[in-house]
Amino acid sequence: MTVNAKTLTETIACQGLSVRTTNQAELNPSTAKMGKLWLTFYQTIFSKLPAGSAAYGIYHNYESDANDVFDVTVSCQQDMSVDSDGHLNLKVVTIPEGKYLVFSEQGMMPTAVITAWQEVWSYFNSPECEHTRLYDIDFEHYISQFQVDVYIGIE
Repeated sequence: MTVNAKTLTETIACQGLSVRTTNQAELNPSTAKMGKLWLTFYQTIFSKLPAGSAAYGIYHNYESDANDVFDVTVSCQQDMSVDSDGHLNLKVVTIPEGKYLVFSEQGMMPTAVITAWQEVWSYFNSPECEHTRLYDIDFEHYISQFQVDVYIGIE
């Protein structure tokens, strides 16, 4: 696991499928929504994109913090041609410029993603944490089938 500070100097416009959920709901298979959302995204959108396309998991519209409700949008960049027949209800989300801490993890998915998020929670719950989390927009950038970078917005 590597953690680096990074400043995004350009926005990233994405489009994808969204749900509103909580971390608590995602721990229970009967109330979890994200797994099904990712499956639908891969079957209906990502599988039709050109090879090498990036996927993003965007966490936004936080009601307060990681303990409350938020939206998750699984997406690709907006300039990708998807949903030509209009049957999908795509949401457009723009990842803003700004400062982020990037937690990079390699390995099999979804284990690598889970490990990265465990590191995020551990880092921000530590008394030695040097940064303040914004709870504006955080996102996962899937670099390859074996690497994910989790970007956490900071002050």
